Amino acid sequence: MINNILQRHPFLRLLMPLTGGIICGDAYFFRQRAELSLNIPEETSYLFSTFSPVWICLVGFLLLFLVYFLSGKYRIHWLYGLSVFLCCFGLGAGISGKRLHRVDFPFSGDAAVYQAVISEQPEMKEKSLLCRVQLEGRVEKGAVQRSDREHTFLFYFPKDSITASLSRGDRLWVRTRLTSPVNNGNPDEFDYIRYLVRKGGTGTAYIPAGHWRIVGHDASRTLRQIASDYQEKVLGLYRRLGFQGDNLAVLSALTVGDKENLSEDIRETYSITGASHVLALSGLHIGFLYALLFFLLSLIWKRWSYFKPFGLFLIILFLWGFAFLTGLSSSVVRSVIMFSLLAISSLQPEKPLTLNTLAATAFLMLLYNPLWLFDVGFQLSFLAVASILLTYKPIYRLLPVKSRIGRYFWGLMSVSIAAQLGTAPLVMFYFSRFSTHFLFTNLVVIPLVTIILYSAVVMLLLTPLHWIQNFIAEGVKFLLDALNTFIHWVEQLPYASIDGIWLYQLEAVSYTHLTLPTT
Repeated sequence: MINNILQRHPFLRLLMPLTGGIICGDAYFFRQRAELSLNIPEETSYLFSTFSPVWICLVGFLLLFLVYFLSGKYRIHWLYGLSVFLCCFGLGAGISGKRLHRVDFPFSGDAAVYQAVISEQPEMKEKSLLCRVQLEGRVEKGAVQRSDREHTFLFYFPKDSITASLSRGDRLWVRTRLTSPVNNGNPDEFDYIRYLVRKGGTGTAYIPAGHWRIVGHDASRTLRQIASDYQEKVLGLYRRLGFQGDNLAVLSALTVGDKENLSEDIRETYSITGASHVLALSGLHIGFLYALLFFLLSLIWKRWSYFKPFGLFLIILFLWGFAFLTGLSSSVVRSVIMFSLLAISSLQPEKPLTLNTLAATAFLMLLYNPLWLFDVGFQLSFLAVASILLTYKPIYRLLPVKSRIGRYFWGLMSVSIAAQLGTAPLVMFYFSRFSTHFLFTNLVVIPLVTIILYSAVVMLLLTPLHWIQNFIAEGVKFLLDALNTFIHWVEQLPYASIDGIWLYQLEAVSYTHLTLPTT
């Protein structure tokens, strides 16, 4: 039965060994770091971590070469499958190990003077100011000894009136001791080392008062920094239109992915009710926009079929424009890549969205950045879509509904059930919580969020027409009030959530396998 699925969806046969290789490459890299921290000779592990994926790929290519010459004489289809498996596995291990090794840095353990540039706008923490910087090199005798590549570090400054003036682009000289990220050593704690390294962070440092000074300013901006500036302009527009408090926080999270204004209370409320996924700008919101644009433009290409390629190009262009306004955050970029590939696949006449298409999308995205595999948003997005593809129709057919309105609401409920069915094991694994009223919550929240998102996009497009924009803004405020009021009401219902659920990785994988059909 599983073999039948793999035959009907060939990209799954490529995706499985690729993800297996990425997982093994990641595990081996962190094992190597642990060995080096115990002063085990580096050459012992470095040889295998560098060359083992290469040898695995070479064996796979040699088997492919052998199959090519023997395929006409013998039945050795299994050898072809083994060679492809080894190639994909070795590729996954190689690209993940190569990306992880970018954070390698010769930590000396001694204090020194370094030159760094603040790459993102500083972030206020409870007791410090966090700056993400690009380390350019070590300063010796007034000259900068530049390293072969720049490394990302997290610098923590004390909160005072002087550090409050720091901004993105400032070039600093700091005297500090750079340290590799460490965990606290508590059982079942959050693995901060893996989290930071997978995000491209090399290490951290605390900069005491008086141990730094600004020596210049880098006025050049990357594409992501330009997008971040436009994101700030959108947030400024929201404030000018009168959005404030929880309404501003929720709208900012829904439309531009800014969650800094979300209070702990509103985060907890959305988490308890099972609606926290709407606050994370990702596949759900991009899917709403994709569905609306696809529906509107499909009305045109159904009449004039030659317009379809141009219409799909417009959809992709709009999605990337929206991603630009959100600051090109990783979760949005992943989702836009996913739906862009799905839009391209829509050029085929029938069944553009299949499990094979989804697997092909994941395969290409992991080739670009293999560490996305360990991102919770990536896992939840693809698992939700896969669950919908596999279980939506069986769930929808369980209850025959005759009325048109009834079919609409039951279809919405079926999509929510299908998505929750596939993602529930991961949600319980990562967040140790299961929201019992998720179905009822999403039945109201999803339509409201859809209308809010569409209205917000229209509101942004009407910026030149201020009086119409103000009118739309009042409607968005009303919808946000209704959304937050409903969420608070659901939170007060009895047994709104079950907390304290602990799952291990194998249990989460087993439960996911049991909830999804294998046919």
